[in-house]
Amino acid sequence: MRQSFLRRTIWLCLTASFYLAAPAATAAQDLRYFSAEYRIYAGGILLSKVEVQLDVSPKTYRVSAHIAPAGLGHIASNSHVVATSYGELEAGQFVPTHLDLSWANDDGISASSMRYRDGAPVEFISGYTRPPNAQSDSQVDINSIGKGTTDPFVAMLAPLKTDKLIDACHGEQQIFDGRRHATLTLLAGREIAPSEHDYPSQIAALSCQVLWTPIAGYSRRSLERAAEFPPVEAHYGRIADTRFAAPLEMRGETRFGAVSIYAVQFFTETKVQNQPFDIADYAYDLEPEEWDGD
Repeated sequence: MRQSFLRRTIWLCLTASFYLAAPAATAAQDLRYFSAEYRIYAGGILLSKVEVQLDVSPKTYRVSAHIAPAGLGHIASNSHVVATSYGELEAGQFVPTHLDLSWANDDGISASSMRYRDGAPVEFISGYTRPPNAQSDSQVDINSIGKGTTDPFVAMLAPLKTDKLIDACHGEQQIFDGRRHATLTLLAGREIAPSEHDYPSQIAALSCQVLWTPIAGYSRRSLERAAEFPPVEAHYGRIADTRFAAPLEMRGETRFGAVSIYAVQFFTETKVQNQPFDIADYAYDLEPEEWDGD
């Protein structure tokens, strides 16, 4: 129950936030590397941390993220989640090509992957089967999704189409993770001067509202209760001098209470490319004395 609560809390936060992915072969001098770190709180209690890598060039992108328990989250769950998204950039827009998602806990490692063709998901393979109480009342036909969707981790980064921060919170975004399909509606508010906030990066921020609307692949209860919750309040900032923005902070209400995501490190540029996060680094191997001898 506690692990289920933590997974759902993290998912609700991420579904209303993350926008990122990965590069194919390109000139090394065109690639830029960024890293960020977030904290997730529920009711003011620290539950987990999220490490993010963004590699981007004029034509490609890669986003790799690692979610780990932190603070009292260690009591609720020992699960680690790793996701790496790859894709291309066309006119500044994300065109995904591949997604790898894996998670580790006491039961071992499970993994899923999704393959795209021309930006549309065409194949989803998963080594995980939902328990009966978590089965959806409405299944999703992957062939009906089409172009224009991103996964929840790529849905954190917002392209700035006109190179203005206000572009970060405008229009709709389709989210699909292989099982669940939802829409994010973003409405921009006022711009916040660096002197008006205390985020780790002293940059201008944009306040906006993010409305999450489930379409299919969710439980009946989630579909019925979605309209009960107010839009997520978010503050976005530009990533260095790029034409992308990401959340500095997000706050929302879920059926588990108030949940927030806060950047403790906001997309710092690095000179060296990091390897994508690897779930094997967080697997729980049995020590010799723990073996039962069978």
